Amino acid sequence: MSAISVTQLSKRYRRSYAVDNVSFTVGAGEVVGFLGPNGAGKTTTLRMLAGLIRPSSGEARILGAGVPGPGLLQVGTMIEEPSFYPYLSGYDNLRYTTLLHGGVGEARIREVLAFVRMEAAADKKLSAYSQGMRQRLGLARALLWRPKVLLLDEPTNGLDPVGIAEIRENLRLVAQQGVTVLISSHILAEIEKLVERVLVIEKGRLLFDGPLHQLTRQLSATEITYELTATDETALHNALTGYGYEVTAAETGLSVQVPQGEADALLSRLAGDDVKVREARRKEESLESAYLRLVRQDSRPS
Repeated sequence: MSAISVTQLSKRYRRSYAVDNVSFTVGAGEVVGFLGPNGAGKTTTLRMLAGLIRPSSGEARILGAGVPGPGLLQVGTMIEEPSFYPYLSGYDNLRYTTLLHGGVGEARIREVLAFVRMEAAADKKLSAYSQGMRQRLGLARALLWRPKVLLLDEPTNGLDPVGIAEIRENLRLVAQQGVTVLISSHILAEIEKLVERVLVIEKGRLLFDGPLHQLTRQLSATEITYELTATDETALHNALTGYGYEVTAAETGLSVQVPQGEADALLSRLAGDDVKVREARRKEESLESAYLRLVRQDSRPS
């Protein structure tokens, strides 16, 4: 049974679709990245999964139950910027939440605060918290009831690089406990370090659903990027431009994009023209550049 199941899900506002006929599943224990720029439909999809808004059409299911339904009792959410009472401390905000919903004692509150490294600030008022501290507290609140599914919307907003790395490690530990995590972000470099599978959404439509490595391989299939250094860099530059390639400066040497069918023959061609290449390195395409090319290739009308 899938932990999350979305079938032809749509949300329409007046004449436009925020989410347009999206379908996907997430297996138990998976950590899946939900990628797209601001306004792509990520938050709207997560809000429908959490039962906060109703879809215009289609169906969402959590742990086999329809949404809204009993499956939501086992879901932890952090959607949009977390809201808290500014005049209460971090601890008291969590305690008030547990008083409303029950089932969690003081020890668990302290446990989740320690888990997100907020124990030192637990007794400070929220009005003194930075945005990053609020984000950490929001994750702590999402974990209070030991959820089986986590729906996280941009959880690293406002965090410095150290904080981002800590949240990433927290999520790895959560996933090791069998929790399913669907995490949205537009910070692609962070998703790249956390997940093996991605969903890419743009203008409410799902453009890609599959393994991360497949996305980068699929989108780099038409061109190969080489970084080259040569004994005579001028001769190398003249040869490459003479072949009709666009050449840019690399960290060391020159960078050139070559059609895949010509990539294997490039070095032999340079050697035949007496250009002595000292080092040739194929550069793997990053998730960010792959995502941007995917969006550019999507020519469907909005």
